[in-house]
Amino acid sequence: MRYREIGQSGLQGSVVSLGTWAAGGDASWGGRDDAHAIEAIQAALDAGINWIDTAPAYGLGHSEQLIGQAIRGRRSEAIIATKCGIVWDTDEGSFLIERDGKRFYRNLSKKAVISGAEQSLKDLGTDYIDLFITHWQAIEPFQTPISETMEALLELKQAGK
Repeated sequence: MRYREIGQSGLQGSVVSLGTWAAGGDASWGGRDDAHAIEAIQAALDAGINWIDTAPAYGLGHSEQLIGQAIRGRRSEAIIATKCGIVWDTDEGSFLIERDGKRFYRNLSKKAVISGAEQSLKDLGTDYIDLFITHWQAIEPFQTPISETMEALLELKQAGK
C-alpha cells in the first residue's frame, strides 16, 4: 500500500480509503450484515488501508459503532475521518431530507459541532478523531458564520479530541 501525508497533519494516509456509508445501512443501501462489515473493516486494515471514512448520518451512528468494534485493539492502525453538520435529533438548521422516518437538517453551529463530535467519539469508542470534516460548509445554513464553526473545531482540537 502507498501512503501520503494528509495536508500538513503528519498523518500518513493510505492512497485507498474505505468508505462506510453502506455499512451503516439505511433505505439507500437496504439491509446490512454487521459481522460482514466488521470483517471488511478489519480486512482493509490487514491490507494496509488505514484511512476509514464515515459520518454520524451513515445509519444514524451505526457505521461509527461498527468501526469502533472493528478497530478495538487496533486504534493506532486507523486514521478515522468523520463528519459534522448533519443532525436528526433536533429541527435546528436547514432542512435537508427525510429518510428512514427521520428528518435531517444541516447544522454547523458551535453547539451542533461539539455535540456531534462527542457522540462520534462515543460511537467510535475512541478518545480522538483524526480528521473531523464539515458537511456542506459553503451552502446553507448561511446563518452559521464560518467563525462559529471554526471556534468549535479549534476547541475540539485544543482538547485533543
